[in-house]
Amino acid sequence: MTRAKIELLQEELAGLKLAAGHLDYSVARCLSLIDQKDLLPDQLERFESLTSRFARLADLLVQRIFRLIDDVELADAGTVLDRIYRAEKRGWANAADLIRIRELRNLIAHEYASDKMLEIHAAVAAMSSTLLATVPRVISYADAIIHRYTK
Repeated sequence: MTRAKIELLQEELAGLKLAAGHLDYSVARCLSLIDQKDLLPDQLERFESLTSRFARLADLLVQRIFRLIDDVELADAGTVLDRIYRAEKRGWANAADLIRIRELRNLIAHEYASDKMLEIHAAVAAMSSTLLATVPRVISYADAIIHRYTK
């Protein structure tokens, strides 16, 4: 185990905590607006922040943290689905929920039709609690790895 990987994991965890805090803040600002039509520009901006922060946190978890922990534990890189199923085995989250989060993240990244945005906003609000609940489990697991290698 190289010290560089552990340091990178610590850096990524700091970014993960920050991103989770930002998403939590955006969720709180948008909850009362879910399912409202004809949103004002500042309300639309809140939802833009919410969806962006949701997508960012999902990417940080699946693409960076999950991959880095796999690398530290010498697991085969595999596909996104492989990382998701390993996350479930590690007790971080239900694989079906992580798949829905990943699909929603992809939809956010590629959806430009305004008629779909209300649906996306509602889905993000509904899945944010699941995504946010995953973060402390991953952090706890990663902290144990860091402790194990820095004794």
